[in-house]
Parts: sequence; C-alpha cells; structure tokens
Amino acid sequence: MSAPEMTALAWRWIALAFAMLGWWGAQPTQAYAADTVSCPTQQLGKTTKTTKLIFKRHYPDFVEVQQNTIIQVPEQSGGLTEDLTFGADTARYRNAMYCLLHGDSASPAMFDEWHPEWRSTSSQVTSDDHLVTVQYDSWNLINGPGEFEVGPWIVIVRPGWDWKAALHSRRGDASWDSIEVDPGGLEISDASGVSSTHKDSRTHEDSRKWPSGSSDIEVKLVSPWPLAPSSRLAWIGSLGVVSWWFCASAVIAVSVRRFKETVKDQEGAAGALANTALEWAALSAALAFTLGLLLHPSAAANRWRALIRISSGLTLVLLAHPWRPLTQGSDDGGQSKRTKAVVSATSAAAAIGLLVILFPDLFSLSPKLMPEAPSPASGIVWLALLDLFMVWLWLAAIVAWACRFVREGKLAESSGGSEPEDPESLGRSEREHHLRPMAAIGATLFVVAVVVVACRVLSFNRMWKHANWAGKAGMRFGTDYRSALGQQLADFASRGPQWVYDYTWVLAGIALVALLHISFIKQETLEIRRPGKADLLLVTAIFAIVVALRGVIFAGSSKAAYGLWLLLNMVALYATVKVGRRWSVLHRANREAGRNCVVEELSTEAGYKHLMEIARSCHDLLHRLHLVDRGHAEDITRGQLEQRLRDLHHWRPARCSHDCLPDEVSVVDVALSLGPDWRWWYNARKAAYWASIFGILPSMVTAWYENAYGGEHWMLTLNLPTGIPDTVGLFLTREISFAGAGLVLGALWRVLPGERGPMRAFSLFIAWLVPIGVVVVAVPSLGGGAILGREILSALLMLMVLTLTSMWMDTETFCLERHYWSNRLSLLLSIYQVHGLSGQIAFLIAQVGAIVTIWMKIGGK
Repeated sequence: MSAPEMTALAWRWIALAFAMLGWWGAQPTQAYAADTVSCPTQQLGKTTKTTKLIFKRHYPDFVEVQQNTIIQVPEQSGGLTEDLTFGADTARYRNAMYCLLHGDSASPAMFDEWHPEWRSTSSQVTSDDHLVTVQYDSWNLINGPGEFEVGPWIVIVRPGWDWKAALHSRRGDASWDSIEVDPGGLEISDASGVSSTHKDSRTHEDSRKWPSGSSDIEVKLVSPWPLAPSSRLAWIGSLGVVSWWFCASAVIAVSVRRFKETVKDQEGAAGALANTALEWAALSAALAFTLGLLLHPSAAANRWRALIRISSGLTLVLLAHPWRPLTQGSDDGGQSKRTKAVVSATSAAAAIGLLVILFPDLFSLSPKLMPEAPSPASGIVWLALLDLFMVWLWLAAIVAWACRFVREGKLAESSGGSEPEDPESLGRSEREHHLRPMAAIGATLFVVAVVVVACRVLSFNRMWKHANWAGKAGMRFGTDYRSALGQQLADFASRGPQWVYDYTWVLAGIALVALLHISFIKQETLEIRRPGKADLLLVTAIFAIVVALRGVIFAGSSKAAYGLWLLLNMVALYATVKVGRRWSVLHRANREAGRNCVVEELSTEAGYKHLMEIARSCHDLLHRLHLVDRGHAEDITRGQLEQRLRDLHHWRPARCSHDCLPDEVSVVDVALSLGPDWRWWYNARKAAYWASIFGILPSMVTAWYENAYGGEHWMLTLNLPTGIPDTVGLFLTREISFAGAGLVLGALWRVLPGERGPMRAFSLFIAWLVPIGVVVVAVPSLGGGAILGREILSALLMLMVLTLTSMWMDTETFCLERHYWSNRLSLLLSIYQVHGLSGQIAFLIAQVGAIVTIWMKIGGK
C-alpha cells in the first residue's frame, strides 16, 4: 500500500469516527430521563427502621463502607407495600425503596463530587405477620474527597475535614429505632446522642428521643491518612509531585554535563543527543510547572486551560521532528514528503480542537465549553472530538520524542557504532516506504485515543445509571443526562493531557539509556570492560527514574519528598556499587595480581575468548570430577583431574608476573563475572531483554492486584474515567521497570559482588531497600503497614525477576556448551554444581514465599 493510500485510509477512519459520534450524539435521551414518580403522602403506620453502618480498611488506597438497613412496613400501608413486591428490577420497587430511604426529596449534589452506592444482590423483601420486611444492603468505596452515598447514609469527605456520616430523617417521617456505626478501626471523633457503646461501635436508640430541632444523626471520624489530606497538605503534595519532575530534569542536565566531559567528540550523534536531552529536560520541567501548578485541574476556566493544553501538544510534536528516519544515515529525498504529512495531520487535529475552543458558539457550546441547556447533540459530538484530538496529539508527542531519542542514541541499530552513517546505506525500495510506519503509528495512536475517550464516556454512563437507579438523578444534579455528559467531556479536555503527561517519565528513562549507549560507543577499548564514572551516574539515574519509580507513592508519605526519593535511590545504588566493588570477582583478581593486568587482558575480544576457552576446559574437568565421585567409569583418575584443575587455577594474564586468582576463585567464576559478552553494553541489553520476558507474569499480577483485586476494586476501576487505560498502562510501565532493572543489572554485572548471578541481583535489592528504611525511620507513621508492605512486595518482585534473569545470564555465558546438554536446567546444574543450584532454588522459593505472605497480609480481607 502506497503512502497516499495509507493517508486516505487514515482520513476514512477519522470520517468514520465523526459519523459514529454523530449517530451516538443524536440518540434520544429519554432512556436516561428522570422519572417523576413521587412518594405517597399517606402515613405508613407503625414502621420499624434499623440501620448499621460499617467501615472497613482492608485496602491500602481506599476504605470500604457498608450498610445494612432493615425496614418493616405494615401491609395495610397501601400502594407503597404493593410496590415493594414487584421485584428489584421494576421502577415501582425502586421508587418505593427510594421513598423509604430518602423521602420524596434529594439533597442537590455536583456530579463530580457524588459517588452513588453499589447495591448488593442479597437485598430481599419478605412478607410475614401482616408485615413487609425489606432488607437492603449496599456499599461504597472511599478513595478521596466527595459525597459517598450508601443506603440512607451520606459520607461527606472534604480536604481538611473529618469524615462526616449523616443519616437523614426529616420530621414527620418514620423514626429510626436503632442506628449503629462501626468504625472498623477508624477513630470516631464525634458521635453525639449515643445511647450505648460496644468496643468501638456507637449505637443510637429511638430517634424520637433526639433533642428538639435535630433532624440528622451525624458521626464524625478522623480522616485516615492519606485518603483525605488537608487542603494545605494536598497543595504540598502537588508541589512534591512537581519536585520529582524538576529533580528528574536536573538529573538529566547533570548527566549531560558529565557526558560532555567524558565524550570529547561532541560532533555528530553525541552532540545532537546531548542537546536533545537538555531540550527535553527544560520542556519537562516547564510542563510539570504549568500542568501541575498553573493549570491544576479546576471546574472553572476550562476554555483557556484547554487552549494551552492543545497548543502544548502540537508544539511538543513539532519540536520532536518525527519526520526524520528512525536510524542514523537513512535520510533521503523523501523527508520533505514526511514533513508535510506530519505537519498536515497534526495541524488538522489541532485546528479542529482550536475551532471548538476559540469559537464555542458555533458548536452550540457556552464560553466555558459547557453545553447550553437543553443540550444539542452536536455540542456533545464536538466536545468528544476535542478530547479525541487532544489526547491523540499528546500521545503522538510522547511517541515522537521517544523515536527521537532512539534515533539520536542509535538504539535501533544492530551494533553499537558499527553502522555506517551513509545516506545511501538503505536501498531505494526501503526509502520509499518511510511513510508507512509513520501512518501505522498515527493510526494506532488514533485508536488508542478513541479507546481513552470511550472509556471516559462509558465510566460516566455507568455512574449516571447508578445515580439514576430510582430515576432521581436529574433532580439530584439539576441537569439531564446529555448536559452532564457534556460537562464531563469539557472537564476531560482539561484533565486528559495531564493524564498523558504522567507517563512521560518513560521519556526521561529513554533519554538516559540513549546517553548511556552513545557513551559506550565513544569509549576507549580499556573502558569496554565496565562502565566509567560518567556511565555509573547514568546507570544510577536509570535505576532511580525507571526502576524505583513505583516507590514515589511510598515516598509521598512525607508529602514533599517525591524529588528527594529520586536522589535517595541514586545515592543508595551508587553506595552499593562502590562498597560492593571491593568484593567483586574481577576486583579481587586485580588485587591478587597487584596490578591492572587482568583488566588489560579481558578488555579485548581476544583476551575474553582466550579466558572463555580456559573456563570451558575448567567446567568440563569439574563435571568429569563430579562423575568420578559418583562412581562412573572414566579413563582418567581423580588425581589427574585435580592436577589439571590446579594447572588451570594458575592462569595469569600476559602482563602478569604471577598468578592472579585467589584460592576461593576459579576460572569459571571469572568467566561468570564477565557475562555473556566481553562488552558491558551487550550484557546490559541481554539482561534487559530477559528481565522483560520474566517480568510479564509479575506485571500482569501487579496490574490485576492494583486495579482488579476483588469485585469491589474492579467496579471502582470501571467507574474511574481512565480506569481501563490505567490498568493497561500499569502493565506496560511495570514491564519497562523490569527491563530497566535488567539493564542496570547487566551494566553493573562486573562490578557487583558475588561469584554467581543471583548474588548480584541481591545487591540491587539491597539498594532498593535502603531508601525504604530511611523513609521508615524519618516518617514513622506511614498511614498503615499496607503501604510499606506494598513497597516491599514490589522490591521482592523485582528481586525474583532479577534472580531468574541472572541465572539465565550465567547459562548464556556458557551458551557454546548448550549442545552438550538436554536443556538449560542441566547446563545450570553443571555450572552451579548440585549444592549451588539447590541453594539458588531455595533462594527463589524463599522469595516466592515472602511475596505470597506479604500479599496475603496486605490484600487479604
């Protein structure tokens, strides 16, 4: 398919999206209109009401609140009791229940702040002794400020306030005979009118005995940190988040400075990449300040906020120069065509959004982008398109900058620096198809943007249906379905780019990896063995930004410590490397030799291959010795095998005057400490690949636990505007984190202590635990052990993935012997020997046991 055909196909998809949105927006709203059935005015006779409110804190990020209400109504009460017998799926039943629980009116509420309850299927209606008994159970999840409905209760959560649970009972209605509140471990700060207490619960008896003028039962509970921080602390938290981005930009700037000092040749790829990294560091800091503080999400001024956001997205795309080819030296005369295609597509998307923002009256919208009442279908469609193109621009900006770092860092080339930078390196047939991948990427991002906006609409639809269970949503919110949807779409135009920007930390990681790769290409031969000082700074920065990012939530226990958490992780890994290097195999060999001859020998490809031949001979002799010990016949005696092993132990590099191996270190240990390749970058690349493979299952489990563990949690995820995209995003970011951890492990493979790979992985685990311990000591109150448990669980998952990766790397070191063994496990057994392998397996089993124990502790109900 040619480039014009690809472009035409893309525009057809866009036209189809317009048509679908137009059809959807034109659908009638009667299905969502509020019923006008009112409550009966006659007395209900001697009605008995009891209710119990229960709080449960068995999730780290939110509190579950449950209620159980039992109402007994005499059968002679008329139409109301008849309505209750029609079944839970009928409008008459729902109206009757609403009347019994709330009366014939509802307190007004804002849609963004209102969280409708979830009704249990165990609710039932029974008839006995001329009484109709209704048992009504429901629950809700509190994860931030707002008003949370649960049966006849409303739990009000405001920043800086204690939680208030209010049970409304108007004068003239039936009285409540028993009201019980069980805080479930939360601290009750106020419970006026309590008749009795049992442990921590509070019970009220007979609401007719309340003081004159009292219409509500109100119970206040101390806000459980950090679900509802005070407004002052919330503002400090926002500053803390922005501080992380500033610190990340500062780390990139310092890394570029060290990079320039190390790489003297600043012409070509090295200089271009350094300037690009600095450019992104400045843009990232400016965007963090703008989006996080100046354009903090607000219900007001959506128009100018949306204007700045869509303009920023277009600017980011154009600054990334996405029309350039992905690999160096592959430019051709078709760049002008690619430039026109990219500028045309992005400008068209931005123009549609800008038209809606600058001239809202043309699209039946108010100056604040809110639909006029009554809401026309066209206004909803154009708001959806504004969200769609805005999200697409920001997604395109992330991909464009990632491709720029990959291109200038030569990460897409097969070998470091070996590809000629020749403009004619690619054939004419390949150069003619550069538009195809660009069109495919653009179409894919368009589909992703459609999914994100669709998830926003579906989440609103679910919330509206829950709120409109009894047909009172329009009365409660003071608006109809279509107008409320328009308000949510207008709000998403301001919040959507912020959601996309939260994932741009990946770009900081890619920029650092690109700098690391160029630094490796420019290194002298003697530095091929291990990363230099500037490289160590880059590796520690990758560890802090990519690997330990999950801990930012944990560091947030001290509010403004987000940025400090990044620096703390860098210092922890740097100290671990500096201290552990003394016990690394190569350092001990150098120390035994008394000079740097081991480094000089192994820093060349010939020296590495020579050592590997000796190591394979040693490995073979050890295996034959093991067979002799087990009684298998050999044409050589044990003494002869031991003599050959002693001879191999006297290995010395060409420039060493005496042996350089300590008694406890063998040639096999030296080979394992070097890794599968004689160049550290290739070890890092292999470790990153295998860590991402081994991390697939832990990433899936993490995404499931964070967003779908338990039915209640999954329902909360579905109700969130970006719940489903965040679930997918969490899986991808965890995969990136595991790959980054593997990259760090492979890059530092030769300077970490231990004769076997799992010990090196354990060093990174220690580097992760040190900042956790510092925060625990500095901030004793972490808001519950679940937060600490989740952070340790993340560290253990990383340790498990890196342990498997390190064992695989050890087998890769002796990959030339694979054809002698039936599988990798047999090869691993021959390398580690029986006792060594059993110890590593026991180490893995202990990790799995610790993970399961912590998970059951913090996730069990």
